[in-house]
Amino acid sequence: MGDIPDFSAISSFCVRLAFGFTLLALATGIFFVFNRIEKVFKAALAFLGGAVILQAAAFIALTLYFWIVPENLYITPLNTPRGMVLALGLCVNALLLLLELRRGTGLTFVFVLPWSLIALAFPLFTAVPGLEAFSSQARSGLSALHNVLFIVSYALFINAFGASSSLLLSDRELRTRKSHDAAFALPSIGDMDKLIWRLVEIGFPLFLTGFVIASVQLYVKYSRLPGSDVKELGALATLAVYGLYLALRKYGDWRGTKAAWANVAGFILIAATLVLSSRVIAYHKFF
Repeated sequence: MGDIPDFSAISSFCVRLAFGFTLLALATGIFFVFNRIEKVFKAALAFLGGAVILQAAAFIALTLYFWIVPENLYITPLNTPRGMVLALGLCVNALLLLLELRRGTGLTFVFVLPWSLIALAFPLFTAVPGLEAFSSQARSGLSALHNVLFIVSYALFINAFGASSSLLLSDRELRTRKSHDAAFALPSIGDMDKLIWRLVEIGFPLFLTGFVIASVQLYVKYSRLPGSDVKELGALATLAVYGLYLALRKYGDWRGTKAAWANVAGFILIAATLVLSSRVIAYHKFF
């Protein structure tokens, strides 16, 4: 055992660096919004890219740490709280990086990266769990699959929230016609509306599939259907909000600010569900 690297320490070190890089990306992103200096934007992208690499390294090191126990070999830590939040933060930052490389507004940094920092704060301020064999739940492939689907859909919804907030800010500037230092840096409302639609269009079926898988597992284990605790009710409400948005966006006139507010509401439901489910219910515990 003495020759095995201390993967838990490596993972924790990468988390600390990733938090710092994400914070630097947020700071330089805010500066870019108000100053539009191309070198600053490139620096923000570099910091964000560094954070993504470090988050991936932290997750890989955590996986190798758990693999020291023979029973855990080849099982990812996606069914553990630490593994889930590391994967969520990684997906949020990686998706934001891809979007900003393509669009280059910088404004979504302001609304998305604070949530990445919150996701990173959990592994940053908590200790790596002790080495032991995974429980049967943590070893479940179906549980890992539904967690992956939820994590990816959450990342899409968080970035849709960032685009929605950017759209609402742009609309406010146009309506008030007040001079604003960052007005010329605001993205096109039409572009943001299309981006929101694409993100939710991809995220919704992933979230729905994850919910169906989780519901089947719930029925098999507890002989009940979803709807009796906060997380399940929150997931149902989230499905309703995003499903309504997609339907009205496609068949009605829900574009622009209406679409943005719907996505803000959906994100609030997700955030509230994760917070409440970690504190007040028995079946689901996120933290």
